[in-house]
Amino acid sequence: MITWMQKHKKYLVITIWVATIAFIGAGFVGWGAYDMNTDRATSVAKVGHRTISVSEFQQAYANNYNYYNQQLGGKLTKEDADKMGLEKIVMQNIINETLLLNLADDIGLSVLKTDIEKQLIKDKNFQVNGVFNKNRYYSLLKNQGLRAKEYENGLKKELLLNKLQNVLKLPPSKREIELFTSSLFMQDKLMVSTISINPDDITIDQEGLKKFWEAKKTSYKTKKKYILEYLKVGLAKGWIKDDILKKYWENKKYNYKDKDGKILKFEEAKSRVVLDYKLKQSKKDALKTYLKFKKGEISAKDKMTVYDDDPTFPLIKLKSANKNQVLKPISRDDGYLIVKLIDVVAPRVMTFEEAKPIVLEEYKKHSLILALEKKAKSRLDLFNGQDLGFVSRDSIRKIDGLSDAQSSEFINYVFDQNSLKGFKIFGNKATMYRILEQKLLNKDKFDLYKSIITQSIVTNKQSELNKNLLIKLRKTYDIEQYYKGK
Repeated sequence: MITWMQKHKKYLVITIWVATIAFIGAGFVGWGAYDMNTDRATSVAKVGHRTISVSEFQQAYANNYNYYNQQLGGKLTKEDADKMGLEKIVMQNIINETLLLNLADDIGLSVLKTDIEKQLIKDKNFQVNGVFNKNRYYSLLKNQGLRAKEYENGLKKELLLNKLQNVLKLPPSKREIELFTSSLFMQDKLMVSTISINPDDITIDQEGLKKFWEAKKTSYKTKKKYILEYLKVGLAKGWIKDDILKKYWENKKYNYKDKDGKILKFEEAKSRVVLDYKLKQSKKDALKTYLKFKKGEISAKDKMTVYDDDPTFPLIKLKSANKNQVLKPISRDDGYLIVKLIDVVAPRVMTFEEAKPIVLEEYKKHSLILALEKKAKSRLDLFNGQDLGFVSRDSIRKIDGLSDAQSSEFINYVFDQNSLKGFKIFGNKATMYRILEQKLLNKDKFDLYKSIITQSIVTNKQSELNKNLLIKLRKTYDIEQYYKGK
């Protein structure tokens, strides 16, 4: 999960001009009002003449956390978010936004009450039959735990940032559009050839294997594990009448949905309904067993080991448990499990022999890549291969030895390089290339993608301006940060 978040970390850094998250749909963000004399107890930071309230920070964090939790299918934990430094990221985003708001104030930009009213009136979330409805407006805010003043203050900031964006907007020149088009759609005449090495032909050097392990041995660790004693309480036995199950399903049917979120019919959900009903019937016995186990009136004879990466076990319960603590019943497909935490074994660095199976696989891949690189480099100037003709980034060509997806990836790779020749490795294959000729501006592509390219240039210029502007603003306005974040 952390790997996924690291890959997508750039999306956590909210684009400056969209820093005020859409209030409806992603959850309302209550920004609150500001006060020149705000006490540290109610603020997390002061930027220039504006303060950032605790509630503003908490809501921004909640919105970010909820968004990425949804992207991960509800599997994001607070611990994962802390490892990513989500609090610090959110804090810096709000500080950056507040720097821009200070600038907007100082150059005389403002938002009128009528601007806010117009924005509210055209927001479809607040409309009934296409017309703004005050009751719906207040009802939606109440459901999100917000007051109208909080929401409108947030909306005011969003509109003020939009006005600042318009002031600083830098339209592209014709020359910039042409240069950008050339860089995106320049054409290379390519010759390519794919070579391969059989992994079984790679000789494993035992001394090299040991050195490979030595260089990174601290990364090979045993898994954290929990030693448990446990008792089982099986499911309630016996046949259950359909009318009882149907009544249970009727009351709980919103829990039984397909992958598209559609509520399953009774017959479609029946097996799950039976399990849930039996779990409900067995819960009383499970709680009785739990209390006896906790008081020491009964003991467990069976033990089990749960590792820290076990997706079938509610690890969060173990992580917060104390040694010798008995946990409340854990529901499973075959009943309830009642466990007692006996010990926690922390990860340790593996010995060479313990790590060897893992190291061996990595070393094989490492050796294969080295062999492919050596073979490809020796042939770059000599090979005669497949002539692809002139291609651009969006060209579709089938390269011998590669799949369609790999062919597309390879062509894009070539355009990311600064060399007239090179290679890219795919598994046990290396595809080499030589650029024979080049063409720059493609008029057909220019005409086809002009509007998209123009917007891309605006976005890139704006991004660069924002980055440099924020550096300047950090030197211009005082920043007092009371809470640093995790």
